[in-house]
Amino acid sequence: MLTQNQKDILFGTLLGDGNLQTGNQGRTWRYRALHKARHKAYLFHKYEILESLCKSPPMYGEVLDSRTNQVYRRHYFNTVTNSSLNFYANMFYTYDRNLGKWVKDVPLNVQKFLTPKALAYFYMDDGALKWLKRSNAMRICTESFSNEGVTRIQNALKNRYNIKTTLTRKSLSDGSIGYRTAIPEESSATFREVIKPYLVDCMQYKVSDGNYGHL
Repeated sequence: MLTQNQKDILFGTLLGDGNLQTGNQGRTWRYRALHKARHKAYLFHKYEILESLCKSPPMYGEVLDSRTNQVYRRHYFNTVTNSSLNFYANMFYTYDRNLGKWVKDVPLNVQKFLTPKALAYFYMDDGALKWLKRSNAMRICTESFSNEGVTRIQNALKNRYNIKTTLTRKSLSDGSIGYRTAIPEESSATFREVIKPYLVDCMQYKVSDGNYGHL
């Protein structure tokens, strides 16, 4: 059985950089976390919370991008397959027969599970300051989700926390258009107070301090 802390980090990071993987057509799933080397402390924080689901500690790897000849350094870990993860897979993933793969999108009931701690993990994974030293606004990279999914995030933030958001168009590599979720100046203080108690120290730089700087 998962702890509430584990539930929050799973839900929040599945909205962000986390993903579930299956090798048997969705019968069982494992969770995977991967971050670039500079975020090693954040990845190990995740591992400490999910360690009871893991068989091996985080690993380090390097990947050479043949297009740019640049080496990407990263840390990652996987959980073992666990029946508790099926609950999250059913919420986040559907199999697209046209694409031949599982596709992740925002759950229909995102508002129910988007606790303050889950929201903090979502932002730490995919959030950023919009304009350091010029604005307290922030943004979340939600462009990989469907337009309907992004709207569900907007509604959850408004209905549960009274956080108003706007959308910013983002051109994707396949030629389509996605949308980032922007937290404007007027909502930045409310957003910050919701997530602040749950921020990991090494990720506080992503959050505005109310004075055009960061925490």
